[in-house]
Amino acid sequence: MALKGGVVAVSCLVMTLAWQFDSQHKAIRMMWDSPILRPLMIAGGSYAAFSTFWSFWRFLLAVLYRPVPTVADHRLPKITIVVPAFNEGSLVGDTIRHLAKADYPLDRYEIIVCDDGSTDDTWHHIQAASAEVASKVKILPLHFDENRGKRWVLWEGFRRASGDIFITVDSDSLIEPDALKAVVSPLVEDEGVGAVAGNVRVLNKYDGIIPRMLSVRYVMTFDFKRAAQSVMGGGSVLCCAGALAAYRRRAVMPVLNDWLHQTYLGGHARAGEDHAMTNFILKQGYRVKFQRTARVYTKSPKTYTGLCKMFLRWGRSNVRETIHTASYVFTPFRPGLQLGMRYNFVNCAVGIVLPYIFLGIALSLSLAHPTIFGLKVLAACVTGGLFSLLFFAVRERSSECIFGVVYSFYVTLALCWVWPYALLTSHKSVWMTRVANKPGDAQPAIAMLPPKPSFVAEAKSQLGLNLKTAAVAAAS
Repeated sequence: MALKGGVVAVSCLVMTLAWQFDSQHKAIRMMWDSPILRPLMIAGGSYAAFSTFWSFWRFLLAVLYRPVPTVADHRLPKITIVVPAFNEGSLVGDTIRHLAKADYPLDRYEIIVCDDGSTDDTWHHIQAASAEVASKVKILPLHFDENRGKRWVLWEGFRRASGDIFITVDSDSLIEPDALKAVVSPLVEDEGVGAVAGNVRVLNKYDGIIPRMLSVRYVMTFDFKRAAQSVMGGGSVLCCAGALAAYRRRAVMPVLNDWLHQTYLGGHARAGEDHAMTNFILKQGYRVKFQRTARVYTKSPKTYTGLCKMFLRWGRSNVRETIHTASYVFTPFRPGLQLGMRYNFVNCAVGIVLPYIFLGIALSLSLAHPTIFGLKVLAACVTGGLFSLLFFAVRERSSECIFGVVYSFYVTLALCWVWPYALLTSHKSVWMTRVANKPGDAQPAIAMLPPKPSFVAEAKSQLGLNLKTAAVAAAS
């Protein structure tokens, strides 16, 4: 509570000082009198007006958004849940147990858990949890000796899957009991929907100030941004986060090979596999929706270094997939209204570059004239964070909304370098927390693989081996 009170006090102090020093009028006068800064001021003002209109439009769409009601049990399709894991430790066991307890007809879902060459005890926890739940649900644990990356592991899971719907759940994520029913419902109700994005929340919210800030950011990303995109053109969500996403089988299989072998600037595209798959599905003409009632809780970074790595990964894949979207978004890629998605694309494309140019100029001027521009930048942080604060307060009814303002300061002053650096290094499409594939290590084409193994036979083989190993270990 003291921390929240301090944030309020500092925010009020910043706004008061900015008002007292009349920094706004001085800043405007100084920029208008400069032949160099005047065009930048006009461009910045135009972009600010565009962004304000865009924010209000998205707010209206987010208010209009309604989740698809959960369908009756007899209408639920057969699903395959694919869980990729790498060095997750005991948390992957919790993920498996939560999936086994999900409120979904037992005869209509199966779980495939893939250990992507972990170097810790992840495989042990997968074995133990799989043995626990094997009597309740169909589960196939797979272990790969070599780390090949999340995209390759998901591909292995998809090609073994027998469900009509593929669902991805990250190995550090826990779903709510009704999340599976909720996330497949839009696919059942509308054959034109090819994928559905779940609603991601922070699992370790109270592990530090960074998870608390990200908790607000995730609400803005999903309940605001994804909700608005879901209304655009009947479903124009640009990325189904891997923590919980559902894909229609017939939307995935035609593009699975292209997705696996996707390249960017001459190299394999590895990170951002969820964004890439969403793009491939949109490109086929399917709609992609957000389902607010499909909640999943995922582990977030707790350190500055971990946060920067995550944002770099997101930023690089965002650059790549924005270019990918540009290849089809202005074509008649699907019937119906496409203006909303095109407008959304333009805003995202412009947002990769322009805001950081203006921010760089503002921070440079702040160093040169701290009492004029410095206070203005700090006041802008407070003002920018107020929208997140108010939206989070209304949605979650929690005083944690104050961390929307904290995040606004943090992203402006401590993370301002991340997205420009991601743009300049977008060719480095690696996970950063994973072991990269060896150079020149070609990935096998789907057509060259042996026939899909029998799910039941392989599961029995894996679980039999696991139980035998556990029995030998216990006896010794």
